Amino acid sequence: MSTTVIILIVGFFLLVALGVPVAFAIGASAIFSIIVDGSLTAMIVPQRMFVMMDSFSLMAIPLFLLAGELMSVGGITKRIVRFASAMVGHLRASLAHVTILSSMLMAGISGSASADTSAIGSIMIPAMVDEGYDEDLAVCVVASANTVGPIIPPSIMMIIFGSMTGASIGAMFLGGIVPGELMGLSLMVIVSMVTKKRQYPSKPKASAQDRWKAFASALAALLMPVIILGGILSGIFTATEAGAVACIYALIFGIATRNLNIKNLYELMKNAVMGTTIPMFIIGIAAVFGWIMTRYNFPQAIAAGLFNFTSNPTVFILLVMGLYFILGMFMEANAGMIIMTPIIYPIALAYGFSAVHLGVITVVMFCIGSVTPPVGLQLFIACSIAKIPLSRVIKTVWPYVIALTVVCLLCAVFPFLVEFVPNLLMN
Repeated sequence: MSTTVIILIVGFFLLVALGVPVAFAIGASAIFSIIVDGSLTAMIVPQRMFVMMDSFSLMAIPLFLLAGELMSVGGITKRIVRFASAMVGHLRASLAHVTILSSMLMAGISGSASADTSAIGSIMIPAMVDEGYDEDLAVCVVASANTVGPIIPPSIMMIIFGSMTGASIGAMFLGGIVPGELMGLSLMVIVSMVTKKRQYPSKPKASAQDRWKAFASALAALLMPVIILGGILSGIFTATEAGAVACIYALIFGIATRNLNIKNLYELMKNAVMGTTIPMFIIGIAAVFGWIMTRYNFPQAIAAGLFNFTSNPTVFILLVMGLYFILGMFMEANAGMIIMTPIIYPIALAYGFSAVHLGVITVVMFCIGSVTPPVGLQLFIACSIAKIPLSRVIKTVWPYVIALTVVCLLCAVFPFLVEFVPNLLMN
């Protein structure tokens, strides 16, 4: 292995261990390895960053973030929670089930796990605590349920993966539907098991009329993913153009509900810009990191080692999942995916995996990492809403993590769970 690559990898993990933010650890280790190498010019850094970020597909990130912000102004979160409550509010531990269903519905709007955790958590965590739910359970349900945010379309993480690999973003959106639904159902099963011995309240079953009213109230939000996917599948617009359509739709919704004005429009646009800068910077600087590895044939060396170890695709994907699970415990999801994709993607293709299958598995595993201690971003957000320390939920969260991981294992071993919907609708 090249000395430059060794310096790159060791420097990165050393900086992360010292508490340096991942984006800066990537950049600093890349720049230092270039300096030590001597044969490379520092101009490689801005050049590779520009080449990576100069992507039409990546324009969808700020557009979908802005669309999610615009929809939130119209009180859409409360409407979705009301509709979810009408559908599953009669189950035992009803508010936990309402939280999971609400998160699945919100996933079709924002495409961001953090945004969904903040929106759903700010409503459901206080509501659950007020009804006698344990705070740690409320936090775990909210954090784990919102891992489906980047799985059910639209998905910012899938846009990033597609832009890095050339995979069809529309096909990846469709590929996330079945895994996302299975993740939500698995969490409902875990909630039923965990709360079996606890006398958490439920609500009377909603009448057909009440369900219809709740559905009509949330219809504008529920139509958004239908419009996005329908437009992409029909060829009317691309995934990136779908983001612009979503913004226009959300803007009309905000005006129609009279909740949108110049002041909060400015704040929403600022939030979307701020939400875009971090992943875009990581994408750009990680391109330098990946380019150095590729220059010195690091992916090829890893591939050769794996092929010598096993020629079985199932064993390979299980090894990849284990690697992603460990990295997800210590690294932010977008950063981990951006670093590992240039290495794993060409190897996975050699093993016979499709880009869509690998992409969905990659996104799911790093989303699961967002609820695993010690660096579980969704856990931190939910704990801050509940005002409890992370130590309170470290033991409680594992049944939910296991349930999500089992779903990912099924999707990895049985590719049709991911590829069925794209093959059905796009072929």
